[in-house]
Amino acid sequence: MPIIRIQNLDDPRLTIYRDLRNTNLVRQSGEFIAEGWRVVQRLLNSQFEVRSVLLNKKREDSYASSIPADVDVYVVPENEASRLVGFPFHAGVLACGVRLPAPCLDSIIQKNNRRSRVVLCCPKMTAPDNLGSLIRLGASFGIQGILLGPGSVDPYIRRVIRVSLGTCFDFPVRSSPELFNELRELQSRNQAVIIAAEKTDTSSALNRSLRTSSRNGAGSDSHEVMQEDCPIFVLLGNEADGLTQQWLDLADETFHIPIQDEVDSLNVTHAAAIFLYELTR
Repeated sequence: MPIIRIQNLDDPRLTIYRDLRNTNLVRQSGEFIAEGWRVVQRLLNSQFEVRSVLLNKKREDSYASSIPADVDVYVVPENEASRLVGFPFHAGVLACGVRLPAPCLDSIIQKNNRRSRVVLCCPKMTAPDNLGSLIRLGASFGIQGILLGPGSVDPYIRRVIRVSLGTCFDFPVRSSPELFNELRELQSRNQAVIIAAEKTDTSSALNRSLRTSSRNGAGSDSHEVMQEDCPIFVLLGNEADGLTQQWLDLADETFHIPIQDEVDSLNVTHAAAIFLYELTR
């Protein structure tokens, strides 16, 4: 493992780590940044190529020996590291990975005995923290994956990766500019059951109704049959505006979580956790 101690922050090998708060080189470079030792360790154990690891001098003794021999390790003085990355560098560990091609839709929805037949669909998820939390939730409940519509946040943003605690490296997330048409096509071929998580004038309270209802009201066993035959796509609204009417009209059914009248709504990740618990238990 080459340990490269760098004194000059203008060294071009550090470009991808420079001023991370104010730049987004990852979109143009095909690379991404992982932050924190636990996240970096998950990256190193994943199928992603790792270009390099950056340590401040304080972390060298703790972590350098755990990094594979074929990964360059850059060590910078502790008092210079924060100036390089553009924020207080308390974690002291960053890594640069290389993006993989986005998973195809078929690979996400195909039956996998290790995962529940549930897919979260976010037509316009714009908050990195929320997407990172949804990825962690999806991995925790063992669902098929997450689909993102146009205008959603890049799943490779550093904060998304950090909030997901690195679970994103082994969990399928797909961005699609044609998400609506893809879901409508699956639905027309009876390959999808689509439910919306939204409170409307006609929505049903979650409670037990999610487990006993179906498109045609077939009865108490229909939910288990639907899970067996095709995935259930759960539509989650934008943080500020919820789901538009177009997406509500697409859904086979709409459910809401009963809460106190004086509270408008739950955070999308809290709502997703409740839905996933109900769908996978």
